[in-house]
Amino acid sequence: MILNKTFSVIIGLFLVLLIVPIVSGVIGDNVAEDTNGGHLIITDVDVKVGSKTDKNLEDDDDIDREAAPGDTVTFTIEVANNFTRDDDVEIEDIVITVTIEGIDDGDDLEEESREFDLREDRDEKKKITFKIPLEVDEDTFDVLIEVEGDTKKNGSQEVKMDLTLEVEKEDDEVRFLRNSLTPSEIKCSRTVQLSTAVINTGSDDQEDADLEITNIELGVSFRETFDLSDDPFDDDSKFRKTFTFNVDQDVAPGIYPILSKVTFNDGRDTESETAELVVAQCEIFAEEEEEEEVVVVQPPVVTEPADLDVVTAGIVSAPSLPVTEEKSLFQSNAFLAVLVAGEVLLIIIAILIVFVVVRRRRD
Repeated sequence: MILNKTFSVIIGLFLVLLIVPIVSGVIGDNVAEDTNGGHLIITDVDVKVGSKTDKNLEDDDDIDREAAPGDTVTFTIEVANNFTRDDDVEIEDIVITVTIEGIDDGDDLEEESREFDLREDRDEKKKITFKIPLEVDEDTFDVLIEVEGDTKKNGSQEVKMDLTLEVEKEDDEVRFLRNSLTPSEIKCSRTVQLSTAVINTGSDDQEDADLEITNIELGVSFRETFDLSDDPFDDDSKFRKTFTFNVDQDVAPGIYPILSKVTFNDGRDTESETAELVVAQCEIFAEEEEEEEVVVVQPPVVTEPADLDVVTAGIVSAPSLPVTEEKSLFQSNAFLAVLVAGEVLLIIIAILIVFVVVRRRRD
């Protein structure tokens, strides 16, 4: 009897020693809080802030890389189905949700993955990406990762994980919110508007910030001076204005970059944006130029009335003159008359000669 009890105690201690490492291993792999069942687990989390990545994060960790206004933050989350093949339980309709709490002027930023399924003893990675607002406080923000799924036999599965993200600003930084042309391409209509807006994303106020907009070829030149508050949610932290200008018709077709440059921090720092204006050939003006180049000279029309000289629309008709025709001496009437008379005289002389000859022969 005593031997049996001793054997049972030994077996019990052995099972305890065996189970504890197994449970510890499961908890160690699942770096998050298992809220139901423990079979849907988060096995790895990497966070990329800007161009740098913080790897193998665990529950309640701080993300080492500080985010700046406008940064892209990507969470790469690996989850696994911890059921064994013998269990033969698939976790379905899994959704990963990441929430950065209170970062958007007190509101949350939240993104989630598409639904997916996991067979037992399988894992899968999903990426969720955020864009840190330009209007953001310099502060530390809680990040909540939630993974939820469902099974047909073992009910819903859920796991959570908490991280901390810090946002840090430069002392002096001004960025463009907008810098766009309307229209961006022109032909016959040559009026253009440039809408521009800048924001102070730094932690210091900016006094006498200077905005210049220029293009020498188009004759564009604007300048404005203003102050910017360091409060990202104050309207005075931004400057907005729309500039209007006209492009001359003789500007050649092409692409013209219009430079917008803001100077701040007492003239020590600058930020620039370029908007490209496409100038195309206007068909109407092209046709007019072609018509001007071709000059057709029409000869004056002269009318010849039968009896009168007529002055019409500033054109004087010359009087009609008899047409004279020059003839040679042999074609004149006097020469022909002399020639005929001579021929008649010769005929008469010939007749007389014949008469005289005939008479003599008779005698």
